[in-house]
This record gives sequence, structure tokens and C-alpha cells, in this order.
Amino acid sequence: FNYYKQKIKHLTLTEILIGLNVVMFILTQLIDMTVGSGLLRLGAKVNALIGLGEFWRLLTAMFLHADLMHLIFNMMALYILGRDIERFFGKSKFLVIYFVSGLIGSAASFVFVDSVSVGASGAIFGLMGANLYLYKLNPLVYKRIYGSDLLILIGINLVLGFIRPNIDMAGHLGGLVGGFVVASAIRLSYEKWWSPKRTLYYLLTIILLVVPVFWGTQSVRS
Repeated sequence: FNYYKQKIKHLTLTEILIGLNVVMFILTQLIDMTVGSGLLRLGAKVNALIGLGEFWRLLTAMFLHADLMHLIFNMMALYILGRDIERFFGKSKFLVIYFVSGLIGSAASFVFVDSVSVGASGAIFGLMGANLYLYKLNPLVYKRIYGSDLLILIGINLVLGFIRPNIDMAGHLGGLVGGFVVASAIRLSYEKWWSPKRTLYYLLTIILLVVPVFWGTQSVRS
């Protein structure tokens, strides 16, 4: 018992998030096998329902996945990207980047994508956006640590999103931009959360989240 207690104690937030996504996937499958419509019941992004006030779906959709391969690919990306972002930005700021960029991705999808949408992709692209901030901060150090691999990975994912069908590109781009803006606002783990010089980035974060939700709600209700 003490062994498992120590293991749980030393879990990273990245690993906890992966665990939550796996649990939600299992729960989705159980609901599908019993009463049906697991994704809908657990909070998939459905524009009509969000427009009627179910704004919590912008958050819950981030923890749902359509099938096993969708889950596996997203969790692999989360594991690869999440550990370093958690290390450079610290646990609290990592969570802010993950959740806020994910919500911005959901909000962008709410405006531009009519179909039902689920997945952690918006938040994962937010981690990619935070990587772009790290590159902007010090390109030479970034290339020394990562080379060009992560930048190429971001580029490939964006291109694939444009050419493959049924990809929520609005959610991906929203998360990417959101991650970069949020990371620029809160900065690295050893820096203060707020500075007057970063006010613009905080305002941009609010605008990226609030304006699409307001706009999308008005479109649905009109």
C-alpha cells in the first residue's frame, strides 16, 4: 500500500491529466454499452446546447475522445509535450496554460465548427503554443535543447489538420494561439504571475475566450 501511495504522490500533473482522460474514455464506453450516447451525456461540444447555456461543455469536451486511436494519439502527444511545459512553467502555470488554451480552442470550435466535437487536441495545441513562446524567448537555447523537432511537429500537425477530413482545425488553431498568448502572459515558473508590461497578453487571453463564446451564443440563438 505504501509503495502505491508513494507512486501516486510522485505523479506529474501531465500523468494525472492522462489518467483522467483514460478514466473518462472508459466511462464513455460503459455508458454507451448501457444507456447509450456516452459522449453527449458526458459533455461533448454541441453548439446548440452550448448556445442554450450549457457552457460547461467547452470544458468537458476536452476530456472526451471519439475512439481508442483518438485517445492514444492525443495522450502520446500530451505525454511528450506536457512534461517539459510542466517543468519550465511550474505546475500551477502549466495547468493554466492547459485549461485556458483548451477552453479557447473549444470556443473557436464553437464559432467555426458546426459538428459535434470532442478531444484534448485544443489543450495539446496550447502546449505547442507554449513551446513557440519558449522558442521566441531564446531561439538559440531552444534549438540546442530540441533542435527543430518540435517546430516541425507543430508544422506537420497543422498541415495534416488542413488536408485530413473531420479534423477540428478551428479548435487546433485556437488552442495554439491561446497557448502562445497565455504563456506570454504568465511567463516561466520563476517569474511573477503578472506585470504591467504583460497587460496586453492578459487582455488578449480574455478576448480570445469571451468574444467567441458571446459571438457563438448569439449566432446559435438568432
